[in-house]
Amino acid sequence: SVDLCPGHNAVNFTTIFLITFENGSTLFSNKTPADYNFTTSHVKTWASKINDGMFAFVNEVPDFFKVWHGNASDYTINENDGYMFMVNIEKLDAQIFNYKIDDLRIGRLYEFSAYIANVIRKEKCLNKPNIRFEVRAINESGNIIAKKGSGDVPACYNMSWSKYGISFKATHSSVVLLMISNVAEGNGNDVVIDDIELRVYLTNDLDDTFTTG
Repeated sequence: SVDLCPGHNAVNFTTIFLITFENGSTLFSNKTPADYNFTTSHVKTWASKINDGMFAFVNEVPDFFKVWHGNASDYTINENDGYMFMVNIEKLDAQIFNYKIDDLRIGRLYEFSAYIANVIRKEKCLNKPNIRFEVRAINESGNIIAKKGSGDVPACYNMSWSKYGISFKATHSSVVLLMISNVAEGNGNDVVIDDIELRVYLTNDLDDTFTTG
């Protein structure tokens, strides 16, 4: 597995896709995962209490019994009332995000990433999310090209966004980009996700700086 490229906010890349979930004045977006070309094993809801195994596209975190960071907003910069992908992760190995993409250039360096925040308030001391990023070939074996766990997504007194993901060298032109739960549900394991991105780097000079683990 490999980490994000060092200097991942530098300008030596081209964005293949960037999902920001758009914006709107109502709490819930009517969009579906299909509108953003991905699938999830979770079920969409329009209820402010997003139960285990369910998700919603919301423009602020619902204020559920003061357990979540109620009214916290999305990550996307320079966007008012932006939506984000809120997931109450259902179980170990549940698929949060599954995106198929073609026409990658063999041998080129890519970065698959997302901004993620734990919506549980720190003082509640509940289970922390841990998300595995995977890149798999689209073939019969579905062999893993790269994978990397986020580690525990920290609970904070104020909701805090961080960038997670993996860099990989394309060995197949068609791949599946996955975010998968690394922990069972239990109490907690609730996240918001925003600005899901795939970049291709214009040079492979960063290869030697990969961290392998």
